[in-house]
Amino acid sequence: MKREIERRKRIRGQSILEFALILPLLLLLIVNAVNFGVFMFAWITVSSAARSGAQYLMRAGASAGAPQAPDPSSQVIPLVTADCASLLNKASLQVRVCTNNNGTLTCTGPGNGSPPLDSEIDATLGSGLHTYVSGSVDVTYTYQPVIALWDFPNLGIHATLPATTIHRQAAIRMIQ
Repeated sequence: MKREIERRKRIRGQSILEFALILPLLLLLIVNAVNFGVFMFAWITVSSAARSGAQYLMRAGASAGAPQAPDPSSQVIPLVTADCASLLNKASLQVRVCTNNNGTLTCTGPGNGSPPLDSEIDATLGSGLHTYVSGSVDVTYTYQPVIALWDFPNLGIHATLPATTIHRQAAIRMIQ
């Protein structure tokens, strides 16, 4: 009977030791799953906000025969900022709205992003054949991990996702 009790104690001790060895890896996996989920949420939110801003830039205020683009600083940028209100590090959000009307590039907002080149506009400059205005909405956001663990950035070793810049751009054409 005494031998059986000693054997059970050894088995319990072995289970506790195995659990103690696996617990840090399990916690690291859980923390990274949470951080990756928040990163994907931020990526989708920034992409959706850029697309919403471009759609609003294209459609808002337009009426048949006399389309008028909305004011970027008072209408488009607040719309994109409101779309990103659920992000944790909102202070890092930068929104830049650019329009290219007959070769005149107008940008509003911080950052240095510019709209993609529009070869059709560039090819017809000066010919008066423009039937649309191109525009773009750039959204830049710096993701910070929700649960930050140890880091060795000089060695390129991170226990979790490091701080990352997410940049999305949506470009549109507005019919004139």
